[in-house]
Amino acid sequence: MKTIICGSGDVGYSIADKLSKENFEVTVVDEPSKKLNKISENLDVKVVTGLPSLPSVLMNAGAKDCEILIAVTKSDETNMIACQIGHSLFEIPKKIARIRQQDYLKGEWQNLYTKNNLPIDAIISPEQEVASAFHRRIISPGTIDMVELSEKQLKLIGFKCEHNCDHIGLTVRELSTKFPNYLANILFIFRNDKNFVVNSLTKIEKNDLIYMVVETQNLKDVLGEFGHKELQAKKIVIIGGGNIGFSLSELIEKNDSGISTELIEIDKERANFLASHLNNVTVTNGDGLDNQILDEVNISEAGYCVAVTEDDEVNVLASLLAKRAGSDQCMALINNSSYTSLLSNIGIDITIDPKIITISKILEKVRGGGIMNDYSIGDGFGEVIEAMIKKQSPLCNKNLKDLSLPKGIRIASILRENKIIIPNSITVFKENDDVVFFAETQYINKLEKLLSTH
Repeated sequence: MKTIICGSGDVGYSIADKLSKENFEVTVVDEPSKKLNKISENLDVKVVTGLPSLPSVLMNAGAKDCEILIAVTKSDETNMIACQIGHSLFEIPKKIARIRQQDYLKGEWQNLYTKNNLPIDAIISPEQEVASAFHRRIISPGTIDMVELSEKQLKLIGFKCEHNCDHIGLTVRELSTKFPNYLANILFIFRNDKNFVVNSLTKIEKNDLIYMVVETQNLKDVLGEFGHKELQAKKIVIIGGGNIGFSLSELIEKNDSGISTELIEIDKERANFLASHLNNVTVTNGDGLDNQILDEVNISEAGYCVAVTEDDEVNVLASLLAKRAGSDQCMALINNSSYTSLLSNIGIDITIDPKIITISKILEKVRGGGIMNDYSIGDGFGEVIEAMIKKQSPLCNKNLKDLSLPKGIRIASILRENKIIIPNSITVFKENDDVVFFAETQYINKLEKLLSTH
């Protein structure tokens, strides 16, 4: 599939890397830079140098027979114009744009992004997606990661198996007999900086980061079985009042009336803006690295401290200070993925990399075959994919036993007629089944073929 990626930053690089490995015919377009040179040297893609919003540059990139255009330059306006030109001049069928400026995304302007106006098929707002990711973790105490799937009837969760877990040493098979009444399925484990797909003989070890799917109504009980009985936080302190901090505050204000929220913002003008736009959030103008400010917001009473400034180092230090001052848990926004594996060892409970969140949402829009959700796991380990089984799919009316799937593809669950099913070897896929899969990166292309209707 011929794909043009406008933008050679971290997201552009990662998308180009992933899609080229899945046999997409990828062309990356951007102005001259070291990052563009890096793509040219390291990836099996075509590179075109020039401003991505110029018709002649897109023509040179092969826009005439392109099927997907992904615009992820650092400029919202360049991304929007590239999509407009891709539609008006080259009739590119699918156009995806990353847009950061929140004013473009206000509900009152939603008619802007239509075929007759600005024809963008999918808009990705990293700030809103990241705020949602933090919010999902806040409302799911005990989890390090959480994604809603299958019409919110299923959750993918990641949690740590700590010293108080009664199931250390048991195999996955033994665990399934321990609580047969819960609809849950362990998919993979992160252990000692390595990750692997589980099988029935995999043993649970202390400090494992376990990923499983679980029926939403069983979530609290299943976490309790693994020793996680944390209560919902009653107080949240957010450090950083940029777009992410503002969006997260709005989400809590709208959905969680039982949570008291304090927001710390260093810039006085921005703090005044936040105070005038948030009704039930206390805004403090000050430095999140100042112990006096932390005392002022009663950080010791906070269930979570969430550090979301634009500076990784500030987020790390603010989280550690909050933890030392008595906050139960701390979360940090971390743009530099090389930091991530180090931070849990120094006391930071949860980190979120906006690049991974953005890539997941873009891949969700790129993939065909009835794919409804796509969530990237780890640093290139694999993806959790939710898809609808179509009548023409090779999976339809087949059971797991006959499919001979590789070990790198797991079937997590099926939503059928409003009921969650944890499949076994004789489970038969039916048309319109809502199925959650996990696929290691090297097997994603195979999974897409299984979901294909061609």
